[in-house]
Amino acid sequence: MNPQRFFEITNALALVAWIGLVLFPARRIVSGLLCAVVVPGALAACYAAVLVWKILEQGPPPENLTTLSGLRGAFADDWVFAAAWTHYLVFDMVVGAWIARDAVRLAIPWMLRSLCLVLTFLAGPVGF
Repeated sequence: MNPQRFFEITNALALVAWIGLVLFPARRIVSGLLCAVVVPGALAACYAAVLVWKILEQGPPPENLTTLSGLRGAFADDWVFAAAWTHYLVFDMVVGAWIARDAVRLAIPWMLRSLCLVLTFLAGPVGF
């Protein structure tokens, strides 16, 4: 597998889960299990695997990760960049699952709830 394929697979998995979350937010199997535990857990495991592999292969990043240039250098590796993107996928999905459960509990109208979920998927904090 190459980093582009890893990126495609993780994005496809997240997209399928998000579609389920938008369409079936009241189903606990979707918002309480699939999108809160199963998919984020699988993506987090992929993220961790890439990080451990890269650290074992190359050692810790030589760059100072407290500077923009240091982060840019660390993310120059496509695998590290794809793993970092997976980090976003995990957190956004966990937040989205929470939004879905809370919106159903609070009887937030479908349109507003769906808008928040789509914005969370596309722009993280904006949907939250």
